[in-house]
Amino acid sequence: MLNVAGTLLIIVMALAVNADIIGRELFSRPIAGVTEFLGLSIVAVVFLQMSNTLREGRHVKNDLIMAWVAIRWPRVARFFYGLFHLIGALLMSLIVWYVVPIFRENYAGNFYKGTQGVVEIPVWPFMLVVLVGGAAVAIQYLLLAQGEFRQLAGRER
Repeated sequence: MLNVAGTLLIIVMALAVNADIIGRELFSRPIAGVTEFLGLSIVAVVFLQMSNTLREGRHVKNDLIMAWVAIRWPRVARFFYGLFHLIGALLMSLIVWYVVPIFRENYAGNFYKGTQGVVEIPVWPFMLVVLVGGAAVAIQYLLLAQGEFRQLAGRER
């Protein structure tokens, strides 16, 4: 579901960029706030799509050594993959933990990006996306770790 929301946001971003370009070139009137919207949206897209990317095994990784270990010692590789996933869950949980006060501050302080009176985009919805997406990624890492450790213990999913 988060992945779909991320994809829809990419479409909205593409439409906004194209509308801004058309406005600039044909009417000499760019659309106010497109740059600010894109800056906030890029981060939101990453956090909306990261858990699905991780679940599908398409996350950027370099496992040349672990692939070699997996061929020679598959149980050792499972252990380390499980450990790596636990570390990923911990790191993503730390990101969520540190974004919570930023979200509260943005929400309570009614912070905006843009120019007052021209275009004001509230920041808190984008911070909320980071929190929800980050929590989903942490949960996905935990599920992947659980799967590795279950297979290591001989209990298939």
